[in-house]
Amino acid sequence: MFHRLRSTWPVVVVALFASAVRSQEALPPREVKVLPIFFVPKGESKPTEDQAKQLIKHLEWSQARYGELLPNQATFKIAQTEPRVYQSGRELAFFRNLPKGGKLDFATSVVGELLDDLKYTRYNCPYVLLCVMMNPKDDFPVGGGRPLNGGYNTGGGLVVLSSFALDRIPNFQSTLQHELGHSFGLPHVDVNGYDMKKSDSFMSYNQGHHTNGFKPSSTPGRMIPEDLRGLAFNQRVFPGLRFDPKKDAPQGYTLAEAVPLGPMKIEGQPNGVRVTTKSGEDFGSKVANIVQVNGRIKPSAKTGKVTFDASKMWQSAKSTRGWVAVEVAFPYDVDLTRVTIHSQHSGQHHAAHAARISVQDANGKFTPVANVKLKSADDTASLPLKQGRAVKGQVWTFEFQTGPSGSVTLRGLRFFSGDAELFPPLVPSQP
Repeated sequence: MFHRLRSTWPVVVVALFASAVRSQEALPPREVKVLPIFFVPKGESKPTEDQAKQLIKHLEWSQARYGELLPNQATFKIAQTEPRVYQSGRELAFFRNLPKGGKLDFATSVVGELLDDLKYTRYNCPYVLLCVMMNPKDDFPVGGGRPLNGGYNTGGGLVVLSSFALDRIPNFQSTLQHELGHSFGLPHVDVNGYDMKKSDSFMSYNQGHHTNGFKPSSTPGRMIPEDLRGLAFNQRVFPGLRFDPKKDAPQGYTLAEAVPLGPMKIEGQPNGVRVTTKSGEDFGSKVANIVQVNGRIKPSAKTGKVTFDASKMWQSAKSTRGWVAVEVAFPYDVDLTRVTIHSQHSGQHHAAHAARISVQDANGKFTPVANVKLKSADDTASLPLKQGRAVKGQVWTFEFQTGPSGSVTLRGLRFFSGDAELFPPLVPSQP
C-alpha cells in the first residue's frame, strides 16, 4: 500500500502554520483535507513550476473523479492549491537505505519529518499528506498510502509518490486515486476476497483502469459497495456521506466484513495507547484488545450462541474481591469527560456492574474521579468537572465490579473529551 523549481515561478516557502497550535495533542481534527507537498531530500532539485501545476491538476482530477463516483458529489477537499515545498536535511540515499522490511519503512521517517515541520501530532493532524518526493532518477518511493492511525475516521493520512512517476509514468493519475483510497482507510479488494487483477474496484490492480497522462481509461475503476461503505465511515474527509446497503449494494449482494488497515509507526511519534492489567487475561484474550479495537466493537446479544471473541475482547481472571482493574496510559495528557464501557458477552455473561475511575497525578498517586453504577452492558460513565474544568491526566485506572461469576468481559472502552472521541475503534459502529 506504499506502492525543480528552476524557473521564475515563486517558491512556496516551507514555514510553520501559525494556526497549528496544540490545544490538545490527542484531540482529533474535525475535518481532514488533502495537503499537496513536495518533499525535497538534501541535494535534490526543488520542483519546477510545471511540476507544481501538474500535481495540482492531477489532484483536482482525482477530486472530481471521487465526486463522480460518490452520491451527491461528496468528494474530498484540497487544503491549498499551491503545493508546499519541504526541504529535508536528509539525502535521498538515507531513505533508500532504510531497512528492507517492507514498502512502508521509509514512510516512517518521511511522515515524522512532515508532522514535526507542521507542528502536529499523528492524532490531531488535519491533513492527508500528499507527499511527492523529488527524485528524477527512478520510481522511488513506489506509490503508497495509509491512514496515520489506522482504520477509518481516525484522523489524517499519508500518500507518497515520486517526482519520477509524476513526470514519466503514464498511470500516475489512476495510482493517485488508488493511494488516496488507502489514505482514507480503504484496503485492497483481496482483503474482502475479490480478485486483485480482475475486480472493477479502483482498489484493485486491474490494469484496465490505468490512465495515460491526463487521458482517462476507457474502463476506469469504480467503487464497489465495500469502498462506498469505507469512505462513508470516514466522516472527517467525507462529512454527510452515508451508506445504505439496501440502496447502495445490488440485490442479493453479500457485503464483506469491514477490515481496517493498521496504524503506522511514525518517527518521533507515540505508537498508541498502552493498556495493562493485574487481573489476568483468560481464554487467550488480551487486555490491549479493549482500546482502539481492531474493528467494530461487537454487540452483546442473547442469541443462544457464544459471541465471545478472544481476538477483540478481554476476559479477566476470577476475582476474589469482586473487582477487576485495567490501567490505561495515553500517549499524552487527555481531558476526559466521559467513558463508554462495553462489558458482557453473549447477552448474559460477565457484565460489569459498577465502575471506579482514578487518575494519576504528577507524583504518581492515583486520585479517585468517579464511582458509578452501570445500568447496562453498554453504559457511559460521566466524569465530574473539577473547578469547572474536565479532569486531565495521562495514566488512568479503571476498576470494574464483577457479578456472581467473579469475572468481567470487556468488549471495548471508548473515551470522550466533550463531543470528540479520542483513540476510537478502527471501524466505527455505523457508516
